[in-house]
Amino acid sequence: IDVMMPRLDGIRATLKIREKKNMPIIILSAKSEDADKILGLNVGADDYMTKPFNPLELTARVKSQLRRYTQLNPNSGSRSDAAKNEIAIKGLVINKDNHKVTVYDEEIKLTQTEYNIVDLLSRHPGKMLTYSFIVKEVWGYNDAGSTKRLQVNMANIRKKFGVKPGKKSYIINELGVGYRMCDDSE
Repeated sequence: IDVMMPRLDGIRATLKIREKKNMPIIILSAKSEDADKILGLNVGADDYMTKPFNPLELTARVKSQLRRYTQLNPNSGSRSDAAKNEIAIKGLVINKDNHKVTVYDEEIKLTQTEYNIVDLLSRHPGKMLTYSFIVKEVWGYNDAGSTKRLQVNMANIRKKFGVKPGKKSYIINELGVGYRMCDDSE
């Protein structure tokens, strides 16, 4: 909010917002007197920056306020806690709370290692993860046989998901590189 906005100045706007909502407010103003800063903070602003300002500093302050706000108000985000702990992609649902994976409402029984691979891929939908990255994240080390072990586990996962060889369903393999979980657009 800018203190010197037309029609409704930033101080009154902050007061009006605070009457109805608890949300992060940063005042940006050319007014740099201590009294102006104190007034802005006393009426409910979470931060006050004077112009001119460094855009990188503003970005850092916005991120800081949003981080603080979401920590203090965990249910305030656009998604509920349940939605944050569940990923759904074209009939595939991964529930992180109970480590349950379903394909079109049919539960898929995965080993712990298989679940860890699926969970890792689901945290990066659409992003190609290299064999070595997946192996290091799942097993914690990388050795000569690790890629083969990963490929065997991945073949089992895809079979359990009902994926036919050569089909692009849920998990895509780029030979010689790695795997990626499909995103909603595929």
